[in-house]
Amino acid sequence: MFKDTTSYYRQPVGFGPAAGPRQGPDGQRFTTWKEARVQLTSVVYDCDRASAQSLLPEGYEIASETQQATVLFEVMNLRNLPWLAGRGYNTWGVYVNDVVCKLSDESVKASYLLVLFENFCDPIVTGREELGFPKVWAELPDPITQEDHLVHTASWLGTEFMRLAVPVQERPVEESPSMNARPYTMPSVEGLLHHRYVPTVGEPGKHDASYPIFVPGGGSKTPPITRYFAPTGSIQDCNLQIARHPWEKLPTIHNIVDGLASLKLGRVREFAHQDIAGAGDVSGVRKL
Repeated sequence: MFKDTTSYYRQPVGFGPAAGPRQGPDGQRFTTWKEARVQLTSVVYDCDRASAQSLLPEGYEIASETQQATVLFEVMNLRNLPWLAGRGYNTWGVYVNDVVCKLSDESVKASYLLVLFENFCDPIVTGREELGFPKVWAELPDPITQEDHLVHTASWLGTEFMRLAVPVQERPVEESPSMNARPYTMPSVEGLLHHRYVPTVGEPGKHDASYPIFVPGGGSKTPPITRYFAPTGSIQDCNLQIARHPWEKLPTIHNIVDGLASLKLGRVREFAHQDIAGAGDVSGVRKL
């Protein structure tokens, strides 16, 4: 029934094909992704190379020609999504840029997705099962304005572990860093890498699946940005805080937050807060 088909199946498989981002209730792909809306906040930091490399799985390395390692923190507020019948959700991803995969004969350099926090169960389930994404749940409220600062937070059942606060002002769209080439990879341009891992049931330490995944980026295509905001003063005014907590406060993501807090971040290389028209279903994802 579900072993030899082109349809998407997820647990529980007995109920037939499952609707999701890449398959509607009629079994076809959605055609209205251009009507979706994305509000994106991104900040790129210089990072100590060793601390960034320590969070990459075996087989992935920051490119040898990369003189300065960088890490991207990217928050998305996704709205009017066709697969959710017009609803939406929020995400917060952390990437190490300029990573090469040593586990495939294909040469790929892209941004490696360390973790993607999301505040809604359905995209976590579909993303982990169909894409192999390292998605976990967190409370990600919509951004607020506090004392002229744009503020994003991430929490787990009331315990805040990440906060980004930046004083912003609207600027012409043409000034967005997305309009220019960068000296480092970005997921939206060169694509993203991650590693799919599925443990074997009842056999700790063994796996049913373990392989690299690549999602191609958009290349030099100009993104459909409708509004852009930059820091009011210096770009170094971006204030990112990652807070460690006892295991009792973050029992299921304690290791993740501790790892992120161990990153030795330096100066800010790039910041943008922008509105983007349209989104995609990540159907270009593929196994390397």
